[in-house]
Amino acid sequence: LTALGQVEAGRGLLLSGARMGHDIWCSGTLGDGALGLKAIRGEIMGLSADHASFLAGRYRLPLPRIGLGPCLVGLAGASMDVSDGLVQDLGHICRVSGVAAEIEVARLPLSAAAARALDLDPSLLALVLTGGDDYELLFTAPPYEAESIILVGERTTTPLTRIGRIVSAEPMTGVRVLDRDGEPLVMGQGGWRHF
Repeated sequence: LTALGQVEAGRGLLLSGARMGHDIWCSGTLGDGALGLKAIRGEIMGLSADHASFLAGRYRLPLPRIGLGPCLVGLAGASMDVSDGLVQDLGHICRVSGVAAEIEVARLPLSAAAARALDLDPSLLALVLTGGDDYELLFTAPPYEAESIILVGERTTTPLTRIGRIVSAEPMTGVRVLDRDGEPLVMGQGGWRHF
């Protein structure tokens, strides 16, 4: 399926608009899609039937944030959906914008089911960060827009969470993930690669 459309000049949310000092935000919760596939395969031991069903549902029928995107025009600098994994997709924004990013594990918005899966198997954190299939919106915005962004979330009934910040690309490049102690995590592959 290919979708084509047009955007009025100056009204598009591009990958190229992230700037040093911007906050990094995401909608909804992260990790549910990738964990859902593992739940469907029976690969998360000890997960309740309700939590497994919730995660499977998030994998099978994601909820794209179509209503949120247009409300971010004029507030967000850069934006895209989390389809190939948070680290990979944020890396695309960084590469095109010529910046780097830091995200904090402690700030990641998790569903109750995803949090339980991580309690059962902490190694699943890597999947939450790189698994994709959430289709939540990932975007950057200047800190002074935080109050307006929160109001947009309330108006669209979309949970929005600040998960990190855009930093200078020198000397760091790409995305750095900070653990709960503020130390960098060593990441393998950042997410799904199409080519």
